[in-house]
Amino acid sequence: MPDKSHSESSPPPPGAGQPLPPAVPPKSKWRRFVYRWLKRLAIVAVVLILLSASLLVTAEHQTSKPQFCGSCHIMEPYYATWQADLHGGKLDVACVDCHYAPGQRNTINSQLRGLSQVASYFSGRYGSSRPRAHVDNRSCMTSKCHGDMGFMDKEIAIGTVTFVHAKHLQLSDQKLAATQQQLEQTTQMLRPLLGDKHFAEIDEIAHQAIPAGEQLDRMQTLGSGWQAKAAKDQLAKYAQLLQQQVRVNQLRDLQCTNCHSYGAPESQARNEKGPALAGKKTSAHHFSVKKSSCYTCHFSNQSFNTGTGTCLLCHTLPTREIMVHKELTAKESTQLNTPELSKKSIRMDHRTILERKVACISCHADVAMENSLVTRRDCERCHDQPEYFKNWEQPITLDRVTEYHALHVPEQRAKCLDCHSEIHHQLVPMGALGAKNEPGFLSSVIANCANCHPNQHLEQLELLSGVGGVGVPKSDPNLMFGSRTNCLGCHTDHTVGSRGGEVVRGNVNGCIACHGDRYKDTFKKWQQGLELSLTDAGEAYEKASKALDKAKDITPEGRTKVTTLLAGARADLQLVKTGNGVHNVMYSMELLDSVTQRCQQVMTALAKESRRKP
Repeated sequence: MPDKSHSESSPPPPGAGQPLPPAVPPKSKWRRFVYRWLKRLAIVAVVLILLSASLLVTAEHQTSKPQFCGSCHIMEPYYATWQADLHGGKLDVACVDCHYAPGQRNTINSQLRGLSQVASYFSGRYGSSRPRAHVDNRSCMTSKCHGDMGFMDKEIAIGTVTFVHAKHLQLSDQKLAATQQQLEQTTQMLRPLLGDKHFAEIDEIAHQAIPAGEQLDRMQTLGSGWQAKAAKDQLAKYAQLLQQQVRVNQLRDLQCTNCHSYGAPESQARNEKGPALAGKKTSAHHFSVKKSSCYTCHFSNQSFNTGTGTCLLCHTLPTREIMVHKELTAKESTQLNTPELSKKSIRMDHRTILERKVACISCHADVAMENSLVTRRDCERCHDQPEYFKNWEQPITLDRVTEYHALHVPEQRAKCLDCHSEIHHQLVPMGALGAKNEPGFLSSVIANCANCHPNQHLEQLELLSGVGGVGVPKSDPNLMFGSRTNCLGCHTDHTVGSRGGEVVRGNVNGCIACHGDRYKDTFKKWQQGLELSLTDAGEAYEKASKALDKAKDITPEGRTKVTTLLAGARADLQLVKTGNGVHNVMYSMELLDSVTQRCQQVMTALAKESRRKP
């Protein structure tokens, strides 16, 4: 039995008689553990976020500096031109100020674009092609840049051109209405003359985006079959007004970068801030005017000095006198039967020419070369899938031009030369016809004739250029070369040729238009002098030829000599006859004198051979 006494007298163990504390559930322990670590992680996260934010702010600040852009080797030329340009060299406009539109710089898309560029650079893919950087109009029009619109009415001199932005960017509703009214009046005039059916056929051709000359030829050819009473200038005016409407509307889509873009002529960098490019050739300006954009708009599918290609629409009239030719020597003036030309040099000024209504094409037919065609091949550089050409048509219509322009210029930021071939607007070098038969500044009018008559006027061209003769291989070019007068300066009469086609004949009126009535007598003197010289040279040649035919016992060496002389004389005589000596009176006279001299040498040689007979 248990010992009761012992159990009663022993003290109770500690805590005896008190309730036991509740046991901690395993889930509560886990929650406390997680809470402690979440608290620690939150602190770490806050610290990391603060550090990351600081790093991002610092990185954003550093990477937005132009110097960071220039640190990439493929950006060296762009950085150097930025330094040389007004925006960078003086105004210190950062790259991101232009290449990100307002509000776009900190967007997710912009950041992802920047990361993709970094990835491309470190992967080695970047730099294989030209960077395609864009500048939005809004970047230019911020309040700290050009937002005050102060540039709009400012006159900017570019050579002899005075440029005003407002004329291109602020479209006048009054002028647009006037153009529309002219178009409606021309339509009302043409439709009764042609009839609705024929007018629709003419209208279809007029709506084609093709060179004006080709377009007018097609309309005239079509109208001639109907014996239509519509005049040539009426058809040309109608097509021109349609083109003008399209061009004016295209100004609404004009972007700053269509005219102001990277790609100026190469020259030495003017600023030495970029040591990586010191001494290297680079573009002098990062952001400059691309004149080819002007030429594309003004000259595309335009006839010379018409519509948007009108000379005085952009150019101011030159005030300095132009040297036509120096004063002639006494011998030269006597030879030309014009002693007055030995007393002074001949100069001209454009004001007199304009007052006498001399066509600009007489001297400047070469100023706009080529055409800004757009071919399917040009489109295929970007679009290489058949679906893009479902609506392709050739020739392209004006409606399609409007559609393509609105799609590619404001939305795709296309530059003019991305689609159009380049038009060159400049004076072609004066060089006379040389060994390669290059006609120099006459090339445009010669090419126009060569469309129907290849090499038809080679002799005229050689005389004009002072080359091509045998007795006198080279001499001075035509006296009017100093003023760059081309074929159309003298050939002003449009007549029908022997084969039924239109030809342009020359006459003295071309001289009178520029020089006045007194040159009518000068022209007659030249013609008379040429006729006398041609007669004398022709008689001398006939006499020498007959003498050679009669000379039976001449030695082989003697026959070879005189035959060679006569062959050269015959070629020079033919050159002056076929080429019409009036194209270069001085050179023609020299050739004819040489013909006469060689014929006399033939007669002398034959006489010597005759005396040698036993």
